[in-house]
Amino acid sequence: MNNIGFIGTGNMGGMLAEVMLNQNSVSPSQMFIYNRSNERSTDFQAAYPTVNITDSMKELLAKTDTVFICVRPNQYGPLLNDLKKHLTLEHVVATITSPLLLEDLETLPARRVVRTVPTIVNKTGKGPLLLTFGSHWSEKEKNLFQQWLATFSEPIQITDQTLRISSDIISCGPAFISYLLEQFILTAVEETAVTLEDAEKLAEKMMIAYGHLLKEGHYDLRGLREKVNVPGGVTGEGLKVLRQYSEGMFEELIQQTHHKYAEDKKEMAKLFHEKR
Repeated sequence: MNNIGFIGTGNMGGMLAEVMLNQNSVSPSQMFIYNRSNERSTDFQAAYPTVNITDSMKELLAKTDTVFICVRPNQYGPLLNDLKKHLTLEHVVATITSPLLLEDLETLPARRVVRTVPTIVNKTGKGPLLLTFGSHWSEKEKNLFQQWLATFSEPIQITDQTLRISSDIISCGPAFISYLLEQFILTAVEETAVTLEDAEKLAEKMMIAYGHLLKEGHYDLRGLREKVNVPGGVTGEGLKVLRQYSEGMFEELIQQTHHKYAEDKKEMAKLFHEKR
């Protein structure tokens, strides 16, 4: 892989840059970063001293071939003029921003654009990375890019139609699951003699082993639930409660995330159309 640029090394951008370096997918000397805040850049360089810090978008784009744009939707406005001025046809432009339409990104000078939506589990050097290519890639170029992504993630091609729900599952999913498990733990502490420390430790060990059961192919999700839920057992009583109180919950969750996504898409489209 040639020189890689990162515009923004905040929460997700910083994680993605770190995992690329930790998995040797790119060498530090081949990575260039640009942040509006010099402090954020110097903090990143403190951990990776040979990573290159650039002072401007112009400098970053002049020294890189593939550029990851890792900023929030409302931060694209100030970037667009520099992107239009200094991108070339040979650049690969990757966005991690779900509501940005690739057809809008294709109004920039770069020929190849791609959406790469990460998840916090990519920090392990594995885990799904949602992938949607723009319309100007050859099959050979797609294959080579996916092979490189596979050195630090598990790229999964999806369509625009399934982007939001796929992101709900892989990107938001860890937060949703963590919240539900946290509520389970806190209630266990309130209702029984178990300590918070012990309950958290038990839950963490269960989740780690749970992942291994799925990874190693012992069960799928339904098979695992059925295996634990023996007839007349305690698990069945708990599942009755979950069925009762979760009815309608996930429908509303998906409706809410899709509503916010639709609003963000409108704002992103408006931003690009205003800048044309």
